[in-house]
Amino acid sequence: MKKIFLLLLILNQFSGFSQTAKLYYFIEKDSLLGVKNQNGKIIIPAAYTMSPSIYDGILKEEIKENIIFFWVSKEGQKVYDRKGNFLFEPYLFDACVDDFSEGLMRFSENKKLGFADRNGNKIIPAKYDWVSSMNFGFSQYCQGCYFDRSKDDEHPTLVGGTWGYVDKKGNEIIPTNKRNHQKDFETENHQFIPYQFQYNDKEKQILDYFEKRKESIIKIYKIDCTVKDLYFEIVQQPSKLEPFYTVKTFEVCDQYFHGANETYDDYKIFKVSADGKEFYALYIDLVAHKKYSEYVKRKIPVDKWIKKSLKK
Repeated sequence: MKKIFLLLLILNQFSGFSQTAKLYYFIEKDSLLGVKNQNGKIIIPAAYTMSPSIYDGILKEEIKENIIFFWVSKEGQKVYDRKGNFLFEPYLFDACVDDFSEGLMRFSENKKLGFADRNGNKIIPAKYDWVSSMNFGFSQYCQGCYFDRSKDDEHPTLVGGTWGYVDKKGNEIIPTNKRNHQKDFETENHQFIPYQFQYNDKEKQILDYFEKRKESIIKIYKIDCTVKDLYFEIVQQPSKLEPFYTVKTFEVCDQYFHGANETYDDYKIFKVSADGKEFYALYIDLVAHKKYSEYVKRKIPVDKWIKKSLKK
């Protein structure tokens, strides 16, 4: 439940757009949760949820995201738009709703998986038996695979099937037999996934800002591996929903690319203003109130964070 609560709070951060109707959660009969607008019109009827208490801290806060997560008892997790229309069921990973990664989250439909964006658009249709989260601009998928629960029901192994890779637009990727770019991703079979990112001049300047500070950031992260490097990639451009570039870090050790978790990892996700002039590092702060505690997404200027961290 902590993961769900944290995700709902983070989705409210950096929302710089306006909607025609303001939406809020409401509690009815102490245990039924719903959504209504500022005029009291019910958008999502009140229903028994898995745990109404997880909403205690945001009942008075405006719902600013374009999609609304709603976990109904005996029915499961559902996602609605701001008009109350059902969109899809999110993929449940480790008993929690899937996080957004590089602007996309997994959703489930007819026992297949696909990807949707923060506006609820189905970017990649649900046609795979399993897909990994987006990482470094692509996802690994399989068809005909299944979770073998014979030895471990809680953490089953994914076995069988035909495996492949898909990019963020839904195009299936054909690995190459040789490296054509420094940042091509090497697979376990020693093939290469072509580097997925392309940038204009403005975006190159944004990334150059981080490259100039890479050595200091590596010292702060204390990366320790055989061959260490740190990549900075823009994984999301500014939009009405979020008027910032999102820069994600990837710690590189041998063939292993560890992409920062966009929900949990402190100081490993950066936000840059749409004009490319303001640079922030993100971190999570636990704020204690009288009746509840909440996780709040904070930001600090990158240079201030680096100077402060290197003094420790």
